[in-house]
Amino acid sequence: MKNENKIIYRVTYTKGDGVKYISHLDFLRCVNRAFKRAKIPVKYSQGFNPHILLNIALPCPVGVSSECEMLDIELREEMDIKTFVKSLNNAMPSGIKILSAQRKYNLPDFYDIEYALYDISFASSRELDTHSFASQESYMIEKKSKRGMKEVNIKDFVKSFTLKAEQDGKYSLSAVICAGNKLNLKPDLLLSAMSGFYGAEFKDITVVRKEIYFGK
Repeated sequence: MKNENKIIYRVTYTKGDGVKYISHLDFLRCVNRAFKRAKIPVKYSQGFNPHILLNIALPCPVGVSSECEMLDIELREEMDIKTFVKSLNNAMPSGIKILSAQRKYNLPDFYDIEYALYDISFASSRELDTHSFASQESYMIEKKSKRGMKEVNIKDFVKSFTLKAEQDGKYSLSAVICAGNKLNLKPDLLLSAMSGFYGAEFKDITVVRKEIYFGK
């Protein structure tokens, strides 16, 4: 195996409301500083501009919080897992919590990520039939291209879809959608397709990524 001689730890962590609006680049800077503050023996790349050998599984869209984020970090030497997690948690800013860490033995590569589960809540300007959208043969959105705006069908990007009515005109949506390097759909595009179909305005939207799925 190409990674068998490398000391790579897979870290699972949360991304809370306090950090969900920062860009991916700023988030990377934040995590890099945390590894340095925690005095984790990270390994650096070679060359004129060395950087920590860190790989984020699936960058979280801005405005989305998550309970299942993952990253791989390469170290110069092994560490006790409990010490690793405690040291890193003490160095992380509010909103990021390390849930677990393990050596990357026989774990799938991030390239093999295929889907992600999102829980979404929102208020609607009108009452929605919770079954009609899911039964459609196509989910259409307008997407910008080099030739202007065009309609795109995102139906094949949605593996599962459950919409429920809650109290006070609010709705909850649980959806498994394509994610990763092969195919990717951001949850806001699914909401855009729904809004267009129902002719409704959605507001007070909260999106939480609950789980990431790898292909077989």
